[in-house]
Amino acid sequence: MFLKYNYPGILWAIIILILTGLPANDFPDTSFLNIPYLDKIIHLFLFFVFAFLLARGFTLQSNIGWLKKYFLTLSLIFSILYGALTEILQYAIFTGRTSDIIDFFFDIFGGCAGILFFIFIKPLINMK
Repeated sequence: MFLKYNYPGILWAIIILILTGLPANDFPDTSFLNIPYLDKIIHLFLFFVFAFLLARGFTLQSNIGWLKKYFLTLSLIFSILYGALTEILQYAIFTGRTSDIIDFFFDIFGGCAGILFFIFIKPLINMK
C-alpha cells in the first residue's frame, strides 16, 4: 500500500535529484525569457509539487496509520530535509553546480505552499 500511493512522490524526488545534479551548463539558455530569479521559481515549483504529492500519498494510507495521522508534519519534514540534501549534494558532490542558501529557502517555501494547497483542495476532492 505504501508504494501504491507514494510512487508519484518518489518519482518526483528522483526527478528533483536528477535536475539538481545536472551541471548548470546542461540546461538550455533561458535568457530570452528574461524572467528574474527563474531558478528560484523553479525550486519553489519543484518542492511545491513534491510536498503536495507527499501529503496526498500519506493521506491515502490505510495500513500505515501514523503516516495518515501526521501527514502535514511528515510532508513538511521530508520536504525540508530533501531540500537540504539536494543543496548539500550540490555543494559536495555534483560538479558544475553550486549550493545556495536562498535556493534552500525557496525549497522550504515551495514545500509549505504545496502542503497549504493540499489542505485547501483536500475537502474539494473528498479525500478522507
